[in-house]
Amino acid sequence: DKSFDVVINEAMLTMLSDQQKEAAVKEYARVLKPGGVLLTHDVLLLKEGDELVHELSRTINVNVKPLTLAGWKNLFESAGFCPETKNGKMTLMNPVGLIADEGADGALRVIRNGLKPENTKMFTSMFTFFNDHADDLNYIAVVSRKPR
Repeated sequence: DKSFDVVINEAMLTMLSDQQKEAAVKEYARVLKPGGVLLTHDVLLLKEGDELVHELSRTINVNVKPLTLAGWKNLFESAGFCPETKNGKMTLMNPVGLIADEGADGALRVIRNGLKPENTKMFTSMFTFFNDHADDLNYIAVVSRKPR
């Protein structure tokens, strides 16, 4: 209890159900010291849409539940946090974004692995999905402060 200054959560909350998200964020609040900071990075829905979420889940072969901006803010506020958000275009399957995230060598490794025969179908599907839905999804980065 109250033993950490910072908790970092990278692209994980989207993978959880609403109930699991709430439990995780409450746990982060429990372990953070007063004034502590929760840093998260996840997927942001720009508009509500079950079909988009189902298509994303099918594409990446994982059940996902991204939220809207209001949904993310409410999640953190309901656990007692004061969230500040930033969002923008996702560059997950974009060569420029891959280089920015992974470096040139890392981007080449991702592309090379994605083009292996056993990965090509999923890699192509993900590339198509994220490019087709570039106007429907963003990243969201959240700095949530626990009150003192």
